[in-house]
Amino acid sequence: MTTGLLAARNGTSLSPADRCDEGISLIEDMMTKADADGIVVNLSGGIDSSTTAALAVEAVGATDVHGLCMPTLASTDENMQDAQMVADNLGIAYDTIEIQPILDMFEDSLAPRISPHGDRTAIGNVAARLRMACAYYAANTTSSLVVGTSNRTERLLGYFTKYGDGGTDLLPLGDCYKTDVRRLARLVGVPTAIIEKPPTGGLWAGQTDKNELGASYQVLDPVFHQLVDTQRDVTTIAAALHLEPADIRQYMNRSVQTAHKRAPPTALSRRSITQMMTEASNTATTASVITGKRTHSQIRERLTTFIENAVDDADAEGVVINMSGGIDSSVVAMLAVEALGPDRVYGIILPCGKATEAATFDAVGLAETLGIDHTMMQLHPVVKLVEETLPSNLTEAATTRTHGNLVARLRMLCAYYAANTMSRLVLGTTTRSEWLLGYFTKYGDGGVDLQPLIGLYKTDVRQLARKMGVPTEICEKTPTAGVRANQSDETDFGMTYDVLDKLLWCLVDANADVEYAAEECGLDVETVKQYAHKHIQTHHKRRYPPSPAMQKMDTSPTCFHELEMKFE
Repeated sequence: MTTGLLAARNGTSLSPADRCDEGISLIEDMMTKADADGIVVNLSGGIDSSTTAALAVEAVGATDVHGLCMPTLASTDENMQDAQMVADNLGIAYDTIEIQPILDMFEDSLAPRISPHGDRTAIGNVAARLRMACAYYAANTTSSLVVGTSNRTERLLGYFTKYGDGGTDLLPLGDCYKTDVRRLARLVGVPTAIIEKPPTGGLWAGQTDKNELGASYQVLDPVFHQLVDTQRDVTTIAAALHLEPADIRQYMNRSVQTAHKRAPPTALSRRSITQMMTEASNTATTASVITGKRTHSQIRERLTTFIENAVDDADAEGVVINMSGGIDSSVVAMLAVEALGPDRVYGIILPCGKATEAATFDAVGLAETLGIDHTMMQLHPVVKLVEETLPSNLTEAATTRTHGNLVARLRMLCAYYAANTMSRLVLGTTTRSEWLLGYFTKYGDGGVDLQPLIGLYKTDVRQLARKMGVPTEICEKTPTAGVRANQSDETDFGMTYDVLDKLLWCLVDANADVEYAAEECGLDVETVKQYAHKHIQTHHKRRYPPSPAMQKMDTSPTCFHELEMKFE
């Protein structure tokens, strides 16, 4: 069956001690590779987060583990008391961050303008994504990793919020079914009361996993073990477990439908574009794939078909786009309208502060020209409240980059609120130049469902924009991520996109060595090495959070182009 990136589990007979060792080894390995100083874990008072925190302490020591308790009105006093008890028992520092006032502001000020169709599930997802944003604020400030708490059963069923509790750096429990976690919890000393209480996602008051999933973990775990790990058919499983085949198919269908949660965003690769152009022209490709009217039309058609097919495959009503007034989001919006029609495209325009508000007027103008529904709201009040709510030791140490990452993640949160309530997909605007260098916020502007521009360098997008009729003032605007005043992409890179794209093309698409790329681009070898290293350093942004088994399968290539092959 299709399970996203979760393949059949090796070593299904591992003991709790073996699972413990694997989880600890994953944490140690990821800490070393990231050169991180610590671990951040969201503590809910449940068995998964308690067990994860215990593994983290075993891996790196209590002083390097920081817990966050982030209650809402849906959180019970019992769970919060249990979370604090676990932190105290393990000897780890923790902060309680009351995020309910932030949710209240969102529900009162933003939600009605984004979409009038919100429900408790949508708000629960907002809470999960807000917790993720706060956890990464802490992690970015303290040079730490965010450790996930989801288990294998939840992953296979998609029982987590995409880019919410699913937004982490690693998954120590990712190979453990829920029943495995219970055995592991006993081994690491999680209190019995926590192990035995009914599990809940905590999205709203009274929620339980059993009610949401339609069966207990004692039923679900053997089903998925046989479906995924031993690859048995439904009839055989039903007979062996004394279950109805229809129930097993229901669980299997849920896993298939949520496979997108367990994989990076669907993308149109550079290889598919260059292959199409080579076949059409019978010539070798160069750094630019848009060389004339014919290639422009072919690429435009390929991009719109990609969007249309992805939306149809997901049985979605349309798409949501975060529109900044820049060239990338403008091109994506125009492509989406061509692919789906204006009625199925929704634009969200979210300036943060006066410095970025002026830049978004072009986004409003384009949305009106395209005839798409859109809303423009000032995000600054929410960002300000989040930073006022976070512990002062974090906000005082936070950099401009950390603040910018928070803004990007809150924009993602808003886009997904619209998408979740309208049954739409979130369309990304990241180019190949940005993707290869990790020039995007993990689970921020990188948190989307589709990435149509990842096969095109920034210089390709500029050419495409002009040929599509994107307004001149947008085409000529200085590229910026829009997360802080006076920021520009090319200043951050230290070179223009013209040079950068040629360099990336040499290293990746032409499979050239560093010396050749340096000569071709008029750069010194050390500069080229810095950009190749930047690509390797940001590998984690382009991959699914690893479990112990996934980490073992993941080789660590040292060549730029070898890494790139994984993302095609």
